[in-house]
Amino acid sequence: MARRKVTRVKDKWTTKKWFTLLAPEYFGMVEVGETPASSPDLVVGRTVETTLADIIGDASNQNPYKKIIFKVYGVAGDKAYTKFHRFELMREYLNSLIRRRTSKIEDVVDIKTADGYLLRVKPVIFTVKRCKTSQKSAIRKISREIILSKASLNFVQFLQECILGKIPSEIYKGAKKIYPIRRVEIRRIELLGEPKMGEQKTEVVAG
Repeated sequence: MARRKVTRVKDKWTTKKWFTLLAPEYFGMVEVGETPASSPDLVVGRTVETTLADIIGDASNQNPYKKIIFKVYGVAGDKAYTKFHRFELMREYLNSLIRRRTSKIEDVVDIKTADGYLLRVKPVIFTVKRCKTSQKSAIRKISREIILSKASLNFVQFLQECILGKIPSEIYKGAKKIYPIRRVEIRRIELLGEPKMGEQKTEVVAG
């Protein structure tokens, strides 16, 4: 009787290597996670999600609710280097800001920074009480004008002013002249395009 040939099944995990994911230089190049892959090429394009609190080690000022998504663009050795992909506020935090008989004013603004990065910015404004449609339009106009006025900033500077609260603060000061405002946030920033050539900025968003 012939013996049946036994085929050894190779454990896929034994062929994988762990790669350390690093934040961009302007976020301090801190470690933001690890990912396994059998080839460095398979790591490129992957995304990793973290919070501003984890990056800078500071859980104050809503930092735990500020979610930042990075995308891997290159690998060297066991290090995977990332770039900014998206910023967003966590849904549970935004839901906590909603009140009855008040207004929530949202907008979508596309802006190109001085160094050629195309971003989609989504501000949200919460009023003390419910306001009129005309007041909503006026507040939305002020918010849009303030965001677009920042086109003179480079990519890193713009991210810094959005994420750390400078632009929301300016919108608050302008919008409260129209109607009492309770809270202003930048709820989402998406990277739509980036310059083909040019040096990466080395400024730090937060530290």
